[in-house]
Amino acid sequence: MRTYRSRARDRGSARARQLAMTFGRELRMARTTAGLTQSQVGRMAGVSQQAVSLAEAGVGEITLPARCQMAAACGTELGWRLYPTATIRLRDSGQLAIAQAIVTRTHSTWQPRLEVPIAIGDLRAADLMLASAEEVVHIEIERLLVDAQAQIRAAQLKRAAFAEREARPVRLVIAVADTRSTRAQIAGIRSVIQAAFPISSRRTWTSIRTGTPVGGDGLLFVPRLSATPADAG
Repeated sequence: MRTYRSRARDRGSARARQLAMTFGRELRMARTTAGLTQSQVGRMAGVSQQAVSLAEAGVGEITLPARCQMAAACGTELGWRLYPTATIRLRDSGQLAIAQAIVTRTHSTWQPRLEVPIAIGDLRAADLMLASAEEVVHIEIERLLVDAQAQIRAAQLKRAAFAEREARPVRLVIAVADTRSTRAQIAGIRSVIQAAFPISSRRTWTSIRTGTPVGGDGLLFVPRLSATPADAG
């Protein structure tokens, strides 16, 4: 069976080829709009005419500095950004145990689903969805809060995309393992967490266990299956 790493490598390679072609088309358009020849762009960029030709043809083996220099020669600027797409599958990341701990304690009113696609053609997926007649709870499972604000923003963007095709309210819940280190980390960014997730872990657990609406975005401390979430504040 192919690993997540090999699949990511394939997707990354395909994306690199696509971006090289896009850069080539846009560089050619910028150059002709500026009334420049490939040789002129090459001289201003400090590269050969052949390098400009290869870049416009969508060849990928052009260095990033060279691409930036070509773009600058045409009066443009190359931008780079990372966009959230697919998340690591639960079974590959170890998050499955946390998801199972939640589902095991879920009231029958909720219909749980793992790894729910956000939308058709969108590679992103919600880690866990709990759906009732009144609302949908979109649960993102984070084993580590490496960059809390960035992780929260990525989760909010996924929820917003899912909510576009859902008639019911969609609540966002961030689930973390109930450990001493996690609680200490959360305490250090309490103001950020409280602003984004006003519903406490205790109240969120009450809703999950009783089948009542959560009513807002919340945080969820998830204990081991052998423990009880009754005191998770």
